Amino acid sequence: MPYHTGADHPKQELSDISNQLASRAYFTDMSQFDFKPYNVTELTIRCNRANLTAHYLCNLTFNWFDPNSVRQNRVTSGSCQIDWEWDGVTKYNASADGSNPVAPYKACWVDESTYFQTAIPGFWHPGNFSIELSHHYRDDDNFTIPWNFPTTFAIANIRICGDEILQDKIYHYAPAPINGTVFGVTD
Repeated sequence: MPYHTGADHPKQELSDISNQLASRAYFTDMSQFDFKPYNVTELTIRCNRANLTAHYLCNLTFNWFDPNSVRQNRVTSGSCQIDWEWDGVTKYNASADGSNPVAPYKACWVDESTYFQTAIPGFWHPGNFSIELSHHYRDDDNFTIPWNFPTTFAIANIRICGDEILQDKIYHYAPAPINGTVFGVTD
């Protein structure tokens, strides 16, 4: 399994950090970088419940592309899918330290040296939420050994529609590109 590593903290397996969002304490100063935003397309969200007293089961799928990933990487794009429950009332926001996200990180792609994962840090309504994305990859063009395996983190704020009257089945689709702004990098 790949490792999420940083210069100032011990190695942690991907599965060990998946219960919360990225710790901002380990980010490198972003002023030295000029990352392009991640590209999110074909976003679909479905939230269904069996009856008025049941929680919704929400499912989000989307395609992504990381324009910052260099050609030596075999994986610069792919698809993600993540699920969570929602009571139909509570507006969620992860804690400032990244704990208690609506849906913790879930790997979309994992191999020896690359992974892409997503989490849901904020959810106010099926048409108004945010996704956090991270991509760990090898980059010998922009980074030097032993720091040539960066992990970049991006946030995409999704606003498909305003709050609406909730039905037992809610479906939204956003085909157009949505930018995920890169806000952090670790190595």
